[in-house]
Amino acid sequence: MIQPVVLVPVPCVHLESAASVPNLPLGMTVFIYASIPPHPMFRPGQFSWTGTLGSVVRAVESGPRSGKFPDDARRPPTAEAKDGPFLYFWEIRELQQLATPRRLGDFKSRTSINEVPRWPVVAELDF
Repeated sequence: MIQPVVLVPVPCVHLESAASVPNLPLGMTVFIYASIPPHPMFRPGQFSWTGTLGSVVRAVESGPRSGKFPDDARRPPTAEAKDGPFLYFWEIRELQQLATPRRLGDFKSRTSINEVPRWPVVAELDF
């Protein structure tokens, strides 16, 4: 059965530190490419993590947390410490490493996907 999914690049250090973040609301399937080597979790051309999109949360608009996620306890510690300001954040639930990573070629899109996306892309995957 073909289903829509989201492909997302995430720096390896953020994936590693996300283990301390509690589970979040359920949603669409997300496949994550562990990006920015060198890191032992980096797998070139493979989506090695998955989860579900819980929600999209608007960043704090003013004050000392301007551009940050409203609740620092729900962010990977490395992301909270090092990320610059954003407008929105994606909450991912049930984050887990795949036993068998999925290759970029496994995914289909309305536009050609010839390289790992640098931003979220809606694609399809035949499960």
